[in-house]
Amino acid sequence: MPTVAPLIDPDAALRTAADGAGPGRRAEVFAESWVLSRAVADPLGLRLAQRRREGVGLSLVTADGVRHRHLPYLDADHLRTLLAGDAPGRPLPPTAPADPTLSGAAQGTPGDAGLATAEVLSRMVALAADEVGAAFPGLVTPRVTGEFVERATLVAREDGLLRHGLHRHLELRIHATARRDGAMARTLRVAGAEVDGPLGDAPGEDAIRAAARAAAEHAVRDLDAVDPPVGEIPVVLAAGGPGALLHEVCGHGLEADVALQPGAAYGRLLGHALSPARLTLLDSPRAPHGAGLYHFDDEGEPAGEVALLEDGVLRSYLHDRRTSGAAGLPPHGHGRRLGYAYPALPRMSCTYVAPGTTPPEEIIAATAFGLYVESIVSGETDMSSGRFSVRMTSGRLIENGRLTAPVREATLAGTGLGVLRDIDLIGDDLRFMPYGYQCNKLGQFPVTVSVGQPTLRVARMTVTGP
Repeated sequence: MPTVAPLIDPDAALRTAADGAGPGRRAEVFAESWVLSRAVADPLGLRLAQRRREGVGLSLVTADGVRHRHLPYLDADHLRTLLAGDAPGRPLPPTAPADPTLSGAAQGTPGDAGLATAEVLSRMVALAADEVGAAFPGLVTPRVTGEFVERATLVAREDGLLRHGLHRHLELRIHATARRDGAMARTLRVAGAEVDGPLGDAPGEDAIRAAARAAAEHAVRDLDAVDPPVGEIPVVLAAGGPGALLHEVCGHGLEADVALQPGAAYGRLLGHALSPARLTLLDSPRAPHGAGLYHFDDEGEPAGEVALLEDGVLRSYLHDRRTSGAAGLPPHGHGRRLGYAYPALPRMSCTYVAPGTTPPEEIIAATAFGLYVESIVSGETDMSSGRFSVRMTSGRLIENGRLTAPVREATLAGTGLGVLRDIDLIGDDLRFMPYGYQCNKLGQFPVTVSVGQPTLRVARMTVTGP
């Protein structure tokens, strides 16, 4: 992990955390410096921008909840103002309002320090845009957005723990729009990666070209798309990005602050078999293939892999410090926050399904009729009931055990428990979608996540039109 100078005086941060603690109460100081560099290439040309935010917050954590205060600047001399009017045993004051710069940070063209990053990003988005345009000249129009994030953090806690570090990641979103005889089709491919070395090495030219070609080819293919089948039918989820389905339908419900609420869909089910397919579902902040998100979480806990389901049995929820303490369990590094102006929550990182033993072509061959899902871009989940709907933007029909015509957008709906129950085939072709999705929870949006899975078949799922 790259080394980074502390954002604020560590001793002052530790003293503030210690003074904020008290009987039955923990405290943590979280300081952050976040820089997003962006390059956009489309038919209008190339545009560059940069957004920044920095500040420090104090979270006071009890069994009953969390109160959070923040300052929109980094200044150790003012840390103690976060404790003003507070003392152990006194009721916690209201949470400070969210920092408005978190959703609309200061913007502008990159300064001198960002010129090298801007140059590399410009080359990447231009490469992807040129590849899309060259694949089908005059038929496909590209729009490519490249974003490089550098996030430096410091965590200081009442127990004396002090951590500071730097995380960097890249995300290229490649849109391709195909037009022919009044018909139009759009596709999106994402090439993302954790960046441990030079920016230009990740994800690499070959990966960028492959993603751009796939976007162009699928856009042209989808000009001939047919209406999706509707009703309760078998659904085969392709390896990689469609892992967003399990992120939506299971992951949120397995975050401990949700799962431990009365009436929650996954409450009181620890130790119960939920999937007959021997499904193993994991969440790992240090997932391989560039899908890792952090080395320690936003409460200072080391990043740890968690087996949520193991051989179909529910083994664990995702915890932050507060929920793990309430459950009498050690924390495992899943306390995440949008930024310094927010408290940490139990959040997913890279949620993925362990590979099975069935080749993907055998899964398709075993399906007489159904829907093959290649891309999922958004979804909504009722975290208490587990009911969900997600939007499929790219897919194909399965007929007589073969992939046939492309289909237009469709909506997949059901419950998380229903999906787990009905997964009956698991492929051996695990793939990851690093940094492919942005997640919302309790207004903390966007928090970046990765997903992964092999090819999966759900024996029954409700499919409707877009």
